[in-house]
Amino acid sequence: MVKGVLRFFFDYGAGGCLWAGDSETCARLDVGPVDAAFFGLNGQMPSKPKLVLSETAQQLRDRLDFEHSGYLNPLYPLDPSLWTQGVCDRFNTDVDKLLVLLRQELEADYSIVDEQHRYEEDPRLDEYLTENPSLARIDEVKVSTVGWVRGET
Repeated sequence: MVKGVLRFFFDYGAGGCLWAGDSETCARLDVGPVDAAFFGLNGQMPSKPKLVLSETAQQLRDRLDFEHSGYLNPLYPLDPSLWTQGVCDRFNTDVDKLLVLLRQELEADYSIVDEQHRYEEDPRLDEYLTENPSLARIDEVKVSTVGWVRGET
């Protein structure tokens, strides 16, 4: 069997991070995030993931997918992100860890192309916060008993 190609990146609200990267892989796995399950309105899982990952990879992917959804500015996505450099660095480090883990788990069947943008604190953030004093920097994302919580300063 010829190795398939997967693209690695997070897309807002997609629930996964692996996408078919060539026509043969797409024909085999279809479109959408191939590592994500899809749930119906009744909470039932009508579609299981096309690629099954280890529990460790799933948990890290789910956390990063949630965190990624908070990168964009909540008022207007084209305005600067509120993430500080520390949050960006931790996110980027964990993205790298997940990519290594995915390559280890899937290397026998797939080549994974890294297309995930690595984030940096927006150089316009200080000026933006001065103009928008009701907003604050996000300097951490914490796990709580009900999910992840963004920490602000």
